[in-house]
Amino acid sequence: MRSIVHPNVSTVTRTVDSGVRHAHPGRNPSRKVVEKQTTMDDLPGGSYRTEKISYLEEHLRWCRKIGRSDDTLFRRRQVLTWLAEFLGHDPITATRDELERWQDSLPSLANVRWKTALIRPYYQWLHQRGYRPDNPSALIPLPPNARRLPRPIDEEKLARAIENAPRRLLPWLLLAGWSGMRASDIAQLRRDSFTCDHKGNVWARVIGKGNVERTIPIPGWVWSIINPMMSPSGPCWRRERGFGPVTAQHVSQYSNQYLHKLGFTETLHTLRHRAGTVAMKNTKDLLIVKNLLGHVDIQSTTLYTLVANDDVAAAAENLPRPRSYSDGPHLHVVGEDTH
Repeated sequence: MRSIVHPNVSTVTRTVDSGVRHAHPGRNPSRKVVEKQTTMDDLPGGSYRTEKISYLEEHLRWCRKIGRSDDTLFRRRQVLTWLAEFLGHDPITATRDELERWQDSLPSLANVRWKTALIRPYYQWLHQRGYRPDNPSALIPLPPNARRLPRPIDEEKLARAIENAPRRLLPWLLLAGWSGMRASDIAQLRRDSFTCDHKGNVWARVIGKGNVERTIPIPGWVWSIINPMMSPSGPCWRRERGFGPVTAQHVSQYSNQYLHKLGFTETLHTLRHRAGTVAMKNTKDLLIVKNLLGHVDIQSTTLYTLVANDDVAAAAENLPRPRSYSDGPHLHVVGEDTH
């Protein structure tokens, strides 16, 4: 079928044969699929709007031009909509006192932090563009971001999860546990994301946090397993219901549900923590682990030196102790007769 490009909506219509493995039984063997080609005018979350928010579309287009991710754009639209519903009027006229009352209505400091961080750039932009004479968000508090220790999955649990994993989930678990991928990294993979260097190493190219492109190594044994499980072209994994590739939410939700069915409290992200923790233990090289995990700030990587560190445990265990406590290095007491 000839591709048709519509003048007002950048889409392409094509025919898909029902014999492919993602076809749904009972549907027309030759069905039309509309694939949307993203442009600068296609802003995420356009249907998620229940209140008037002045200059929001212009602000989001500006955000996209400076490299903000679609997820950030969607979340900003979402949080500003919630703010408008709380205020009962257009957020452009909000005062500092109103924003602080909105913060007080939120359930936790973590909630205050991420929602405040999403609305602040909007007000800063309004002020810089001359749409407001002031920036009411400049003096509202922003709680610090608590740095939590990584929570790597136990090796025995990981082995059990891999051994019993359904075919659809196995590649996701392997990529998280041995390449340190996030759910968002896994969801965006396409066949042409993978390359092989002159030494035979396989690499995956992804767009990570901060819209930064990076390459992630895929262990050879992992590649030999996942290669035949991926779609032969286009997105590596498509939705089981509906059309299009899986999203990060699909990858995370289905993987977490599987782990919880095994009786584990761990999530897919703890497999990424496992990759970082084991890599740190084996290499003791912060830069290598930083590059593996795609951290922008090396301070995030240093947290992996604090998890399951046998050397630190041994150092504490070998500190001199009083003579009356078991065998081991003894504490020397000043003035004690050593003869």
